[in-house]
Amino acid sequence: ELFGQDEAQAHIGVLPRLVHSRFGLHVVEVQAREAGVHPAFEQVQEAVAQSLRQQAFATALKQTCAVLAARHGVEGADLDAAASPLLQ
Repeated sequence: ELFGQDEAQAHIGVLPRLVHSRFGLHVVEVQAREAGVHPAFEQVQEAVAQSLRQQAFATALKQTCAVLAARHGVEGADLDAAASPLLQ
C-alpha cells in the first residue's frame, strides 16, 4: 500500500513530487481515489493463466529468434543473437 487511508486523502490534487516513467517526468493531478478490492482467486484465475501463457510464448519466441539469428548470421537487427541453443 503506497499510502495509508489518511495519507491517500491528503494526496488528492497535484502530487507534491514529479512522477518518473520511461517517457520522462510528469506532473500528476489525482482527482479522486477509491479503495481497492481483492477479487477471489477464482475470479482472476483464468486471466492470470492467460497472462502467464502469453509471457511464456513471448519468451520462447524471443529466444528462438535469437538462436536462429546466431545460427544464420543475421545482421542489421538487434535480436541479441545467442551462440548456444540453450533456451529457458
